[in-house]
Amino acid sequence: MLTKSTSSNQKKNHRCFGLTFSLSILVMLLMSIVLAPFNINNQSLPAISTSSENFDILKFWDTEMARVNNTPLSIVYGNNRTIEHSVSYTSVKYELNAQDISFVSPNWVGANPQNLIIRGVLLYPDEVKSSNPGVLCMHGLNGNFEDAFDLAIPYLEKGFVVLCHSHPGHGNSEGAEPKPSNLYYIGAYNKSAHFYLTLCAAIQGLRVLESLSFVNNSQIMVTGKSYGGLNAMWLAGIAGERIAGVSVYIAIGDIAKDLQYPEKLIFWVLGKSPKQIPDSYLTNQLLRFDPIYYLKSPEVPPIMWQIGTNDDFFHYSLIRGTYDAVQHRSKYLQIFPNEHHGFPGFEGAVKYFIDYVVNRGSEPPRLNITNIYKSQDLRGDNYHISIELNSTEEVKSVQIVYKFTDIIGTCWTRKNLINVDENIWDGEVNPTLFNSNLDYYIIINLKNGSNVWFSSNIFSGGFMRTNLAIPFTILVSLLVVIPIAVAIRRKIRKLAQFDSEVRIKANYSIFFEVTMVFLLEFVYYLSLLLPWIVYESGGVSFNHIYFFNNVYTWKLNVGEIAPFLTAIFFIASIINTQLSFINLRLSALLKLIYPTLILGFISVTPFISGALDPSSLAYNFGITFPGIGPFLMIISAISLFILGRWEHRKKISLGLSKKRKLSWNNFKEKTRSTIKTTLIRIYK
Repeated sequence: MLTKSTSSNQKKNHRCFGLTFSLSILVMLLMSIVLAPFNINNQSLPAISTSSENFDILKFWDTEMARVNNTPLSIVYGNNRTIEHSVSYTSVKYELNAQDISFVSPNWVGANPQNLIIRGVLLYPDEVKSSNPGVLCMHGLNGNFEDAFDLAIPYLEKGFVVLCHSHPGHGNSEGAEPKPSNLYYIGAYNKSAHFYLTLCAAIQGLRVLESLSFVNNSQIMVTGKSYGGLNAMWLAGIAGERIAGVSVYIAIGDIAKDLQYPEKLIFWVLGKSPKQIPDSYLTNQLLRFDPIYYLKSPEVPPIMWQIGTNDDFFHYSLIRGTYDAVQHRSKYLQIFPNEHHGFPGFEGAVKYFIDYVVNRGSEPPRLNITNIYKSQDLRGDNYHISIELNSTEEVKSVQIVYKFTDIIGTCWTRKNLINVDENIWDGEVNPTLFNSNLDYYIIINLKNGSNVWFSSNIFSGGFMRTNLAIPFTILVSLLVVIPIAVAIRRKIRKLAQFDSEVRIKANYSIFFEVTMVFLLEFVYYLSLLLPWIVYESGGVSFNHIYFFNNVYTWKLNVGEIAPFLTAIFFIASIINTQLSFINLRLSALLKLIYPTLILGFISVTPFISGALDPSSLAYNFGITFPGIGPFLMIISAISLFILGRWEHRKKISLGLSKKRKLSWNNFKEKTRSTIKTTLIRIYK
């Protein structure tokens, strides 16, 4: 029998609502603490001591070079042929004039065979003259000579003869394959390190170019990407007097500092987790292959680095140590904001650098920071900067590129500086919504030339305080909690028309349901902090915070929505959390979509990468597999769906709802009605 509620029952309902409301605030506060903005990029291991033993890699190679030079090149020229090549990212197709070539390079000391056959191709420009510039072009880890063709195109267009060879153990070249055991090498450097083999082959490649009668030995350049870029820096240090210029693509030095960032893929390459690398490695093996020890040579030629701020192997903080290691002024940077281990648009600056090196062209622009200071207003700290620019070419624009490093999911953002005088440019960075440290650098875009720009080093702007954090946090908390509280209150108020016995049982059910929803929502958000991708080699794992800071901010793949993608994710998740207090099963189904898609992508990655193919070099470094994060999110969603079924059956048993027959038409109508009602409730 239905009866009206009494004043006493209303008080009980109010107490129940007050309890659930307090619980909602408590759990939301816990979630905000867990997912508060923090600096995931700069989380690092304790500072590593780099005190080294009395060892000089340059002196070592003064002696070791004789061993390489005494190894006969034994060059074998193959047939001339045409290779069709499509440039990555742009898909522009080229027909390359190629000639197969092989030459000999030393194996490890004491190894059998004593020498290795290195195979590759010579690429010829459209017009081969009696004296052409030449370039040694080297590919990355697990690739082959064809992977260097993208880098070769700008040089071919400038009339260079290009030598691309496969590193030892790569492609059809002989030698030990790269794997963790010879990259994190234990024995003597020249007896067990794969780095030694590739550098010997690079020296021999340089000798091959020098042996060609139609190559001008005073105009030989060296370039390489990733592993090839490391080789380019090593070669510049020990044979710099024979090289006109070096262009290094997606590679950098200061490896000891890189080992402070456990999410970087250098650990995947080395096959060791941060805790497994002893200090003795830093003061012994590392001294033989970290490029900064090679770049200290006074013979290093003009050099340019091109690297992304979000490179997967090298942290951007390494750029300063690498740049400072070079002892002359002819060193230049092109730092790509929000880009990873490979990106388009590098050709313009490369051609400009080529002209500067071999054609006596204009020097890349230089800048000097003349004034920096902070000011305060109602919003918080404002960072002001003034620079003086020195450029022989007309400048199109100057930009400051900055990032608030302590805030999850923030991109590197460009902002134009104002030309206040002939060579003086001013600008400022305004406060954001949360307190954070600020990093920044300057980009100079040149007017003449296609996509030609250079950048400064990366600087720290220090800690930026904001007055917007507290009001913003309060506003967001209210927007999150109030709809939840209203939904809970509506559930309780609907019971007013029922008798006290039903109402008491229903109140306990609501309290249990709300408590379980909060618990499962907490598990949902907690899963973001747990591993989502785990690498079999090196103990590397990525949680979802890494996704926010790196994958979501990847403008090349994500597009212009990247700066807002993390915010969109959390807004959608919060709305879904609010939906959980209105319609459990619909919320659960929506929660299943994202982790299921990510789980599917992670699961097929080993097949795509070749890590499951024993004939692939990627096989040597193990597979990637899903972590606990996506599984926990899926379990949370499934549990929420089960809770929704329990809630529905409980309502039927208490007479609060009627059992309906299942049919497709009823399901469609019910779903349409539920979505419509839910949206009205959320935004009313």
